[in-house]
Amino acid sequence: MAVYRTVIAGQNFVNIPYFLENVSDVEVYTTDGLKLSVSSVNYSAVMLSSAVTTNTDVVVGVPYCMKYTFSEQLFKAPAGNGKSPSNAAKMMIRNCSLYYDKSAYFKVKVTPKFRDTYENIFTPDVVGSSTLGSLSLDSGFYRFPVFTKPQDTTITIENESALPSTFQSAEFESFVHSRSNRYG
Repeated sequence: MAVYRTVIAGQNFVNIPYFLENVSDVEVYTTDGLKLSVSSVNYSAVMLSSAVTTNTDVVVGVPYCMKYTFSEQLFKAPAGNGKSPSNAAKMMIRNCSLYYDKSAYFKVKVTPKFRDTYENIFTPDVVGSSTLGSLSLDSGFYRFPVFTKPQDTTITIENESALPSTFQSAEFESFVHSRSNRYG
């Protein structure tokens, strides 16, 4: 649960609408992406390590890991007026395009059967063109390799940071080799 607050110049605390017990239970970020250090928590008051010099808008929240796992991709062959699953075709997933909106960070983990997990990390920052102290939000699509059969493959999107990530849809690019044809 995240709340938006303004820390007044010269102050080093933020009041939140719920009670916390540990410093590790909360994170504070400025709206431009800078993480502020938390020194202590006193019920609903979060104490910062140092006072801010100007009025600063912040996001205060409890850290958690957002995780989404795709279901197994399935090839459906034409059958009459519709489509039905077919085991008479071999399918290999090449790539995936993940469409996102106003996102600053996420990572995609692909775990093929009997192989190691590999990660693809998205950040909108471009080397040499990002401004220090500003949060870049980007919209578009992120393409990552899969190169495996869909059976027993796990594809997961994760974001354990407080930076935003919003997803619209995903497209999978696959090779399908049909070993037979359906008639009728």
